[in-house]
Amino acid sequence: MIRNELASLLADARVTSCRTQVVTKKMQDVQWNPRTKWSEKNVLLAILETDVGAMGVGEAYCDGGSPASIVDIIEQDFAPIAVGSSPTRIAETWSRMADTTVVSNRGGAAQAAISAIDIALWDLAGKVLGLPTWRLLGGHSDRVAAYASGGLYGQGKTPAHLADEMLGYVRQGFKAVKIKVAGATLREDVARVAAVRDAIGPDVRLMVDALYALSVPDAIRMARAIAPYDIHFFEAPVDRLDVAGLARVARKSPMPVAGNEFARGVDEFRNLLVHDAVSIVHQDAILCGGISEAMRIAALSQAFHRPVSFHAASSAVCFAANLQVAAAVPNAESIEYHMIHQVLFDRVPADSFRMEDGEVVLSTEPGLGIRSEGLAAPG
Repeated sequence: MIRNELASLLADARVTSCRTQVVTKKMQDVQWNPRTKWSEKNVLLAILETDVGAMGVGEAYCDGGSPASIVDIIEQDFAPIAVGSSPTRIAETWSRMADTTVVSNRGGAAQAAISAIDIALWDLAGKVLGLPTWRLLGGHSDRVAAYASGGLYGQGKTPAHLADEMLGYVRQGFKAVKIKVAGATLREDVARVAAVRDAIGPDVRLMVDALYALSVPDAIRMARAIAPYDIHFFEAPVDRLDVAGLARVARKSPMPVAGNEFARGVDEFRNLLVHDAVSIVHQDAILCGGISEAMRIAALSQAFHRPVSFHAASSAVCFAANLQVAAAVPNAESIEYHMIHQVLFDRVPADSFRMEDGEVVLSTEPGLGIRSEGLAAPG
């Protein structure tokens, strides 16, 4: 009886506050991909508190400019919707937030803001119900294959340096690695790919990411030039809005094409799938619409017989949120474990993202499994 009364109390929990926190990490060495050069990395968190003492945390994608616009959307537009809501009625809150965007022109910023609050609600749902979020979502597997993501460009960074970097990740236990391409000449990038393949051997998966930087003809040339090095997937070869062009690349590429991690919502992913533009669907819960929308995108992808892979190039919250979805769905292919962008990884319990045989083992901690109280503290 006492247990039932406690469960009822927790299920009736209400959000009492919604606030944001920006965390900035200075980078020791300036590195870059085909589009961006970093000296620092910003992370925007949404923090929800409840009348039962539980706290939930989510993240909004905010690269490419100041986080301020997304902070305003969360605090001015969506906080009044989130406060008073129940973490056991997430779909209702998601729909109310999404409805406000129908006649607005806020686009990706609003979608990122929705993502942050939705993730925080799923963190709360797990905590008030005493279960890890991945199990609330369906609990397909307690482990997810991870690939080490790095291979950025740097001043004086040679193919030999890149090869040593990626081999180091393999020695840490990863069975798959990813590097950036399209930030140098084709000849230079082929040399980089060749050096990495030679270093890691034939049994480790190798992926490349052009970050939407190539034209369609150049993407096809790139795909054909690197094909001898057994590339598992060629990610984001052309502009994310050029779905027809991406489909042309996919038809002519000798290896599978993956995309688009910066697509937002089910509609954009449906467009990719209907046009047969990707073989592997690449998504990110902190910008596609949160855990709720990520689950819908995974289900849509399964209906098209496509695996999903998860982008995670930000904080421990981003990684944990995507990990929950990856563990919950039957068509998860992999999750990115970024070796450069690891904001707040030092504030989560040491076993939160334990690696075993090339896979991340899911935590049994409730919610996202990373104890958001420590993440939300100043410092």
